[in-house]
Amino acid sequence: MNKTKNNAIQGLRFWAISLIIASHCGLLMQGGLGNTIFFAMSGFFVCRPYSTDDYEYKYFNIKSFVSYYKKRLVRIIPACWLCMLFAAFGLRFFDFRDFSTEHSLLLNMFFIKSKNHLWFLQQEIVFYAFAPFLLLLLGLIKKLLALFVKKAIYINLILFAFLNLAVYITYKYSIYTGLQLYANGGPQLFKIWFFLIGMSFAYLLKAIKNTHIQNASLTKLLKALGSVFVFICLVLSILSSEQILSQINSKYTGLYVGWTYAIFITYVASAVLVVISLLSSDSICCRFLGNKLFTVIGNASFSMYLIHGCLLSYFDKLSAYSSFITIYGITLAIAMAVYTYVEQPLMKLSAKENK
Repeated sequence: MNKTKNNAIQGLRFWAISLIIASHCGLLMQGGLGNTIFFAMSGFFVCRPYSTDDYEYKYFNIKSFVSYYKKRLVRIIPACWLCMLFAAFGLRFFDFRDFSTEHSLLLNMFFIKSKNHLWFLQQEIVFYAFAPFLLLLLGLIKKLLALFVKKAIYINLILFAFLNLAVYITYKYSIYTGLQLYANGGPQLFKIWFFLIGMSFAYLLKAIKNTHIQNASLTKLLKALGSVFVFICLVLSILSSEQILSQINSKYTGLYVGWTYAIFITYVASAVLVVISLLSSDSICCRFLGNKLFTVIGNASFSMYLIHGCLLSYFDKLSAYSSFITIYGITLAIAMAVYTYVEQPLMKLSAKENK
């Protein structure tokens, strides 16, 4: 995937974090939708959707597990802990003397309990802990399928179907597993089905790439339709907000589509990821989402998510619009510093070590 397409993905991250911060400030109320985009991305990219090799087979070796966890720790922990320490000692968001409740700095740092918006981070961390084992399972299934199915397109489609079956099973029966996290003062199910949806679409993308459309006119039409689909989804992410829908009809008051239809929205977000990955770098969609401003903010979205919720109580007397502008600006400034001086250098160092 070339640079422009990478930028388009970062632009989608910008869109998601903007929806979340706006919602927490009292605008649009589409935070759930923003979270589902991040859920889909996490599952999608853990399956290395642009890889052409059988990367799953690497997890037959324990060294790949070690390498995977090392990369994740380097990518997440330094920036996360730095933001949490700042939130504790600079913003009084956590209590470093508390060792039992969700307000505890220590328990949040080790994702044992989570406070407010950090429930999402806890879900992500647990998924990343499980992910190598899921990839190992997919590798074993892939090995078995290869004995009977010779074409990669069919193997990838079967894996797509298998993961969607797993979505249904985990959603319907997860309550019986006993696997619960502790967030905001109470137990919360581990929502693995959201990540599985993203994973399944990574294999759908691989299957689509195995098809070769020779007709240039048909290819051009499909790309145009793909761009239209993405733009429609972006527009609907705003128009479907509770604040707008409730003005149209009062029966929609209290309807938050990102939470009410979370699974459906995750499927849509995953489809958007696939379409963006297939579009050419000069498509209007990739140029729009991949513009410099969106890319810069998308790069800093991880730290923005961590910090913004810790600032909310300081500006709750302001109007929703003023609160959004103020918190967004402060959060972006802090996040850019963390990304520039912590995240980016560590990512470059990690990439050098793996060459």
